[in-house]
Amino acid sequence: MLGDSMASSMSEWRESEDTDPGYIEAIQWNSYSCISTSVVKYNPEWSKRVSGGVFIVTGAQLFTKGTWARKVLHLRLLYTHIPKCTIHKSEWTRAPAASQKGSFFTTISTTLSSPFMHRNAQPAQKHEPAQLNSGVYPDGPPVPLQSRKLLKFVDMSEVVKGAHDVPGHWLVTAAKLVKEAGKIGLHVKFALLNYDDTEQPHGSIMSYHCK
Repeated sequence: MLGDSMASSMSEWRESEDTDPGYIEAIQWNSYSCISTSVVKYNPEWSKRVSGGVFIVTGAQLFTKGTWARKVLHLRLLYTHIPKCTIHKSEWTRAPAASQKGSFFTTISTTLSSPFMHRNAQPAQKHEPAQLNSGVYPDGPPVPLQSRKLLKFVDMSEVVKGAHDVPGHWLVTAAKLVKEAGKIGLHVKFALLNYDDTEQPHGSIMSYHCK
């Protein structure tokens, strides 16, 4: 995680736009009629208020605009300024075909069914920790029955880029909602940062890996 001393006090929200009709995609879902697929990225005007550094994503929200007849789902990202950094490399990433899915719903289901939630439950036997990966569940971990309807409209795959993606840990700098195979999905732009630690004895530039 980024240390508190790394981040500056500047944080700003940025959301997808719906001014260009080319970025509005219709979907077959009663809850929403369209999604905005425009890219959410930092506002270059913010750079006038700070000296150098980069803006990374530290929060996210989904929200809607419009009425029931044309309700559009939008993405909103919270950006935080990180001083003394530059972008070394950036890549757009989407969820792989086989990945861990429904992690949020799986966590809720596991919690509600836990022995600790039942007064007269017997102590659970110890088992080896299950490996919930694509090798065990090629289509993703099982999800509660009430969540399966959501899977018809939303791609629950995790978009991940981490330590196994050489050369190190990646940070999110942009994202957008997408429509793929009739489902709402997410594309994410990850970046590697160079951190200029001028307080080092030799004033070297090092690659700062964050998770």
